[in-house]
Amino acid sequence: MKFASPGFDIVSDFFGYTDGVKISVSGSQWFIVPQIISYFSSAGIKIYVETLPSVLVRKRANGVPISLGNLQIAGVPHIICIDNELIRRMNMSDRFPAFQDRMCIAWSGKGNKPELCEIDRKGLAIPNPQLSSIGMVFKKYYEKQCGYYGDLKGEAIICDLHHREIPQRILSGQANYGILWESEAKYWKFNYCILDKNGKKFSWVLTENSDIESKKVFDTIKSGALRDFYRKYGLESTS
Repeated sequence: MKFASPGFDIVSDFFGYTDGVKISVSGSQWFIVPQIISYFSSAGIKIYVETLPSVLVRKRANGVPISLGNLQIAGVPHIICIDNELIRRMNMSDRFPAFQDRMCIAWSGKGNKPELCEIDRKGLAIPNPQLSSIGMVFKKYYEKQCGYYGDLKGEAIICDLHHREIPQRILSGQANYGILWESEAKYWKFNYCILDKNGKKFSWVLTENSDIESKKVFDTIKSGALRDFYRKYGLESTS
């Protein structure tokens, strides 16, 4: 399972210590992870965190190694955090609600609220539905509101690592609009409007690969110790 996107620093999606508790979370959490690393480091606990497209997180939880250039990262993560749809039928030791996020269309600078179905497709950056849950949500939403999703192929900018690519394309002017989670739009201070009012719920999962140290980390997260890091970007617990 390769993890790559030309022109983007994919190494930035791997954090912490490889000999620590292994955690895999959806890519949109990347800007929160440094605070999590710091929190556990201050308690003398080493963790390793990878921030990947959500479908890849699911695959990692099922034991699929990831290829980063010439490096193979194997082993099942001890803890994961992805949306609830992808957790279905997954073997686990424990689970609890993490937060809810909503899909939005974001843009930089001045401009009126866009009408999704009327946007110039060539200026729209969207997440790949084969790799990310937000891509799946967008595809379903677009087909309900605007028509055949296949019409976007070859025109819109489809991004494999949406959490890295889409913000940079907006900031560089390569895209006029991008589909992001609301938390991401808040982090980048983009203008945005909500597309999916119901949102998507995420959960923390302790995999069957867990040990005593990973259980300790999981219980710390479950206690709400990281809550303020997520609240800063509007990510509230759904419990």
